[in-house]
This record gives sequence, C-alpha cells and structure tokens, in this order.
Amino acid sequence: MQIYGADYYPEHWDESSWEKHVKIMKEIGIEWVRVGEFAWSIVEPKEGRYNFSKLEKALKLLKDAGIKNIVGTPTAAPPMWLIKKHPHVLPVDKFGRQKGAGSRRHYCPANDVYREYSKKIVEKYAQHLSTYADMWQIDNEFGCHDTTLCYCESTRKAFVEWLKKRYVSIDELNYRWGNRFWSQTVNDWDEIVLPINTPAFENPHMMLDFFRFSTDIHIDYMRMQSEIIRKYSDKPITHNLMVDFFDIDYKKLSQYMDLVSWDNYVATKVYDPYRQAANHDLMRSLKKKPFLVMEQQPGRVNWKTINEQYPDGYLKLWIKQAHLHGALGVLVFRFDQIQWGAEQYHGALLDYAERKTARCEEFSRAKRETEGVLVPEKEVAIYFSYENAWIHRINHLNRNFNYWESVMEIYKAVRRLGYNVDFVFEEDDEIDSYRLLIVPYAMYLPEKFIEKLEGFKGDILITCMTSIKDEHNWLRREFPHGLQRLLGLEIVDFAATERVDLNVSGLSLSGGFWCDKIMVKDAEVLGSFKSGPFAGMPCVTKRGNKYYVATVGDEFFYTFMLGKLLPAKLVGDGVDSAQISEKLILLNVQEHENVVWVSNERIPLGAFESREV
Repeated sequence: MQIYGADYYPEHWDESSWEKHVKIMKEIGIEWVRVGEFAWSIVEPKEGRYNFSKLEKALKLLKDAGIKNIVGTPTAAPPMWLIKKHPHVLPVDKFGRQKGAGSRRHYCPANDVYREYSKKIVEKYAQHLSTYADMWQIDNEFGCHDTTLCYCESTRKAFVEWLKKRYVSIDELNYRWGNRFWSQTVNDWDEIVLPINTPAFENPHMMLDFFRFSTDIHIDYMRMQSEIIRKYSDKPITHNLMVDFFDIDYKKLSQYMDLVSWDNYVATKVYDPYRQAANHDLMRSLKKKPFLVMEQQPGRVNWKTINEQYPDGYLKLWIKQAHLHGALGVLVFRFDQIQWGAEQYHGALLDYAERKTARCEEFSRAKRETEGVLVPEKEVAIYFSYENAWIHRINHLNRNFNYWESVMEIYKAVRRLGYNVDFVFEEDDEIDSYRLLIVPYAMYLPEKFIEKLEGFKGDILITCMTSIKDEHNWLRREFPHGLQRLLGLEIVDFAATERVDLNVSGLSLSGGFWCDKIMVKDAEVLGSFKSGPFAGMPCVTKRGNKYYVATVGDEFFYTFMLGKLLPAKLVGDGVDSAQISEKLILLNVQEHENVVWVSNERIPLGAFESREV
C-alpha cells in the first residue's frame, strides 16, 4: 500500500505531548495523519473570532517530520455558539422532533443559514491550512446516526424546488406519485408536505424521490465545500463513507470525490471476514479504483452495546485484508486513546498514558507485509443499486427481506469458491470482461442495463424480484420487464413466504422470503418448489447460459448453484483470497493455524498469514 497512518487529534492534547507523539509515529511507520475534522470550536471559539495558531503549529510539526496531513473540514459538528444563535439549523426527525446539540451531525444540509456558516469556516480552513494539507476530507460520515433524511422546513422547501425541476408540472407529479390513492392529490407545490409521523404507510413514490433528493442535497453540500477548497488547493478531495450504509447513493456521491475512502468497522456482533471483504469490494467498485480506509477499527470500539476487545493481531489482519482487496492505504482510528469525551472507551494505538500498545507493532508488521497496491482480476460481477436498497425498504411484499443481507449470501458463495467480486452499477460500461454476471433482487432495472444484459456473452444469473418496478416505484404490468425473451419465461404471480422447500437437480434445498410463479416459454427447468403456494412449479430455469432463480437462496443454495458455473479454486474455511494476475493470494482470517486445499495441494497457513500460490 501507499498510505499508512492514523487519525490524530492534537487539539485534545497539551502541546508538550506533540513531539512525543510524532516521535512514536516515526518509530512505528506512520506516514499520514488525518487532522481537524472536529475542531470548529477550537479555531472559532466565538463567532468571527478565528485562531488557527494551535492547529497550524501541530500541522507544521507533523509536516516538518515528513508526515503528510489529511485535513478534514469541521462541519459535522457545529459549535454551541452557532446553535444558540440559530437553533433552526438543527435537523428534524421523521416524528417531527428537532434533534439536539451536544453530540455531532446536528445540522440540516439544506439549511441556508448553516450553509453560509459552513462556507465561512471552510474558506478559513483552506486559507490557513492549505500549506500543510496533502489531502482533504469533506465533513465526516454523511448520514451517520440516522441523519440522512431531515424533515425540517428548510428541507421541505429544498425538496419542492428539486421536484419542480424533476416533474415541471404539478399534474405530472400527481400522476407519478399516484396521488389519486388515499386522496393525496395536490393543487400547488406548497401543498407538498414531508411524511412526518404518518399514521399509515408513506407514499412509496414520494419516498423514493425523497431518498434521491437527500443524496443530491448531500452531494450539493459537499460540492459547495470542494469548490471553496479548490480555490486554494489542488490536493485530492474525499469523504469518508461507512460500513453497511445505504441511505445515501454512494455510487453517485463518489463521482464527486477524487478517491473513495471509507471507515472499516466490524458491523456485525463478531468479525465476519466476508462482510468486511464485501464492503472493501463495494468501495473499490464505486470508481473501479483503489480506495483508502480512512478509519480502521484498532481493537475495541465505543459505540456497541457490548464493546468486545479483539486481540492485537486482528489489526494486522484487517490491514492485510484491506490490502488484499485493493486498498491504497489504511489509517488506524485512532492514534491516541483519550480519557474523556463520548469516545473515551474507543481503542487506539497508544494507551491512556500515551504509551505504545502491542497494536503499534502489529501496525508496523502489517506495513512490512503489504507493499504495493493490488488490483484484483475481473471475474464475477454482482449488480448493485442504492435505489433498489431504498425501494426494498420503502414498501415490500415481505418486510422481513433485507436487500444487502440477501446479496451478501450470494457474495459469500462466490467468495467461498475462490473468485473475486466486483459490484457493477447502472452507469458502468465495461462489464463484458466478467465471466459471470449476477443480478439479484433488482426490483428496478434501468432500460440501458437491460440492453447490456442482452449483449453480455458470459453466464448470467437473475433472481426473483428483478425488473418488476419502474423508476417511479410503480409495479410493471408484466414481469420481468424486458427480460422475458432473454430468460424464456414470464412471471405470472408472486407471493411472500417464510420458507419453501426446493428440489434443484435432485438435491433438496430451501429458499425463503419470496417465490415466483413461473410460466415457462423457452427455458429448461432445473428445479421446482416442493412446498409453498407454487408447489410443483419451476423454481430454477435455464435458457442457454442465462439462469433464473424464483426465490431467495442462502449461501449454501448459491454455493451449490454457482459451483456448476465456477469450479472451486480452493477448499477450506476461514480464508479470504484474491486472484491477482496469475497468482491466487490466500489470507488466513483465523487466529490459529489453518489448512486450505488448492488444486489438490495442501496449503498450511499460520494465524493471519497470507501466501501466494
């Protein structure tokens, strides 16, 4: 990798500690730090009274020591004086309650007053800190703490202006939103209200637009800051994305970054190597380029109900896993453990007494073992859409279904067979180099991607729920729209279910959540439902090299299904892998010895060891 570092907060320390910190950084191989993203009240303690001397002094010390600085703009945490003077900048939740200050992310990105203050502080940051900045991070974790959707009056007005551009006429909006249902017809743009504390289900068409608008307002807010910085600096600009987060369209947002960065935390109760791998692959796929881990969990965190401590060696593993999936760098969050504040229990490289922990040596080891930037080969593509994530959440036949979790089951099966995964999007043009393209649960499938499917030469696997809705969240008249000829079938009905038993190629398997009633026209039946509302009818079909699965399968189901298309490269558990050119790189993700079989060869691996085969 190229960037090794940590997130550092010099404003939390007396200046007498800084030189000691820098000395330790140099000893363990830290070359980059992120600084300043929560320092607004430090540099502007009172409105209009700026004092950057402390931050500038710290950044100069770091730069003079040969350490590069990622400067974060501080707009994720507006100071208390601003809130006291302008309380209406605070966001409002879906129940109509105004959120309070005293934490972070307590602002509405559509609020004009807050935008003016943001412009001023970002301009001051750029004027004072451009000399020291080697990269910029805009704000911090858009949408974190359930703040993507704001329901304040500023948001409502901005949403209405967005809708005017999209629909032009109020009649078009009424039609596309299906406002004849439940007497929701509006006669004027000012009659449009946000769905605050509604007694029943929100309008599903309005909600899809509200998610789209909320992405666009964050993009606009980020671009506003970027344009200011660009007047003073030509250094790369990014924003730190999050794990398992789908409230904002990261594909769209990423187009306004010079590089993708994200915060790698264990989102599940215990570390799931495939889960973290999938997030790495998703981040790499956004721009089809190497990405940066801006925050890497060091051991324990502070924000879970039970904050388990991971052994020190896991930090080395997580850095090596990021490298395996194409990261250009990793910054550990955080360098310095702090005695006070909301994150006082969060782990770090240093302990509370500013002493090196064993994690420092693990960081140094990982750095020595992860030279260069790896570029995984294109092997298997999974179609992914943030809009589909929203469509599934907004209104569903089975409200227990989770889009990402179900995609994960397919992802895990592909990875278990030893193949790289890229996520592909509607906008991606280069999909022909993949040997297999999987389109799972894509309720809305754009016409231009349907055209790409028709021209794709490799194997295609499409699942239930695909292409049954249009861009306005209406159900189509016929299913799957645009794919009937390709698949040789028609879906004549569908049903929600808890579990269905299946017979696929003579093997008893199971599905769940959803099942389709298939009318076969020009396809071969490979499997049928043994139970459920469509018992005895097809559940898996094939037309040429195009496959259709009429229910939601788990990892076991897809390991069996895909094993027919992807001969297993490896046999074993507890291992991550990546095909890099002609080499298969294995990474033991277990803290004990492991054995993997590759081409009938037994490969022993030590704890967290990686090896080329």
